[in-house]
This record gives sequence, C-alpha cells and structure tokens, in this order.
Amino acid sequence: GAAGGGAGGGRYPRSTSMPVSLASFGEPQHHTIDRHAIREVICRRCYTRQSSKTNNCISCGVQFGEYHCAICNLWMSAEERPYHCAECGFCRVGGAENFRHCNDCGMCIDASLFAQHNCKVGKYMQNCPICQEDLFSSRSASHEMPCGHAIHWHCFRELAAHDSRCPVCKKTAETHEQMAPTWQAMAMGIALQPVPPDLARVVTITCNDCEERDRDRRWHFLGVQCMKCSSFNTTVDVTQLVGHEAAAFLGDVDNTPRDGAHAAFGGNAGGGSPSGSSAAAGPGGGDQPTGSAAAMAQQAIAAAAAGGGEAMAAAALGNLPPGMVPSGHGDSNDMDMDDLDQNQRS
Repeated sequence: GAAGGGAGGGRYPRSTSMPVSLASFGEPQHHTIDRHAIREVICRRCYTRQSSKTNNCISCGVQFGEYHCAICNLWMSAEERPYHCAECGFCRVGGAENFRHCNDCGMCIDASLFAQHNCKVGKYMQNCPICQEDLFSSRSASHEMPCGHAIHWHCFRELAAHDSRCPVCKKTAETHEQMAPTWQAMAMGIALQPVPPDLARVVTITCNDCEERDRDRRWHFLGVQCMKCSSFNTTVDVTQLVGHEAAAFLGDVDNTPRDGAHAAFGGNAGGGSPSGSSAAAGPGGGDQPTGSAAAMAQQAIAAAAAGGGEAMAAAALGNLPPGMVPSGHGDSNDMDMDDLDQNQRS
C-alpha cells in the first residue's frame, strides 16, 4: 500500500505527462542521437506529440524549420542552403546545384571542379590529418592536395602558414607550377650566400616529390634542390664529406657537367655553381662567387620582384627556409603576396 503512493495503493492522478513550461529546464546539452530512428516529435509551443514527418504542428500550425528533411528528421534554417544527398545518405549544406556526387570518391564534389578532380576510392572515408574530424560527415569544406590526400580547407590554410608539405606523405601540398616562384627565390638565396669551405658538406638526398635519389650534392642551409623535378622538398640521407675535404671535392664536381633538369638558376641551385658562371677556388678548395654569378642573381631577383612582388625578392636574400612558406594557391584564396611579405617581416 505505501509503496503505491496512495491510500489504496493507486497512483496520484495527473493531467499530463509533460511540464507546463520548459523554462524550468537548463540549457540543452549536446548528446548523440540517431536521427533516422526518430519517429515522433513534440511541439514546443503546444506540446502536441505527432509524427516526425511533418514540418508544421498538426495542432497549432507553427512551422518547425525553414528547411525540413523527412528522411534525416532534420529541421534547420535555410541560410546555409541545405540539401539531401541520397548517395551520401544525409543532408549537406552549400546548395544542391553547386555539388555533384562522385560514386568513386563517395563524396559530393564541387560542380566546378568535378571534371578535373582526382577520383580515389575511400579518399574521404578518413579523418582530417590535422584536426582528426571525420571528413565524410564534416560540414566544413574539404581540400584535395596534389598527392591525393584530403584535408579540411581551413586546416590547410593554417598548415600553409608554416609548412607547404602534406602532413601524411610529406609531398609538396601545392602544384609545381604554384611552387616555382618560391623555389626560384630559394635558389637565388643559395647563389647569393655560398657556404664557407669549413662548413661545406657533400650529401646524398632523396626528393619527397619525385622520390629520386641523388648523390654528391652540395649541401646548403636553405635546402638542396632536386635535379629531376626542381623541388626543394628534399631530405638528406647521408653526409658523405664535410669541411675542406667536401669543398675540394665540390670544386672538381663544379667542372663536371651533370645531366638533369635545369630549372631554377640554370638548374644547379644547391648542387654546385650556377650555370654560366665560373667559380674561383679559394683557400681549401672552396668556391667563391664571381661577378657573373652575382649579376645573374641580381637579374633573377629583379625578375622575381617584377613577377612575384617584393616578398620573392626578399626570399632570395636567404630569409626563406625550405618548405616553410607556401606559394599562392591559384584558384583558391590561400595566401596572397601581402601575407607572404608579412611572414618575411615577422
């Protein structure tokens, strides 16, 4: 009897199972919910329980949301232009007319980039390498790097402020055409700041972009350029010689023609004297810059300043560490020359 709560063991009568007002409740808390399992909703104005497949209350007629998806049981504002993608299985934002679903990638792709995008199965079925959020279900825009890895666009912009390599495979995160001005500026800085003979090194490098391995290369603190693809995204595998012994060896190498790409500064930046210049052997066999090399450097700096702004000319003076400052992102608003110039000053 006492356990029943009433005189005869019965329950106290109640007129409704819902509170009169929701004002007594605290702030709503985020929790996990299966939207597709929702069958009924309750109107917050008249507290009428009804089917989840409606966007207007069956009792008071109030509209639940500007946008309603009966499949996802979603009610939201239309400001972000939501739409339902049947292939993805849920609603996305951005406008259905601006996206096309790629069955190979399993993702909605920007319609303007659909014809040129790189299809790769499961590319977006992974987490962003920076913030670790799931890329497939994320509401943030994704960006595909030339290596094929995907990343959030806002994470890519933050990454590009201090590194121009993919955080997964370490390949350059921009195309070679976009990185060419940066690499040329680095080559100019190398030509203007030769390493003293006592600090000279002969190294073996591997290019992270083309994966080519090259021996007997001249080391420089700004980087060593790949002779095949002209990239400065290289790593030193082995230091073969150091000091005056390395300087003497490099003096002989400078007089030996090398095959390969000659893109920036005659194609020999970071690997010997610039093409078309002569190196005079100094004490210990170290080479000293000649008037020809300096003239070529000044001409290249002038060309970089005319074509790429003052930042590229400043980079030529050795203020640009390898792989630390990205080039402009072409079609996207990644980083303009003012941003690059600001990085140089800081």
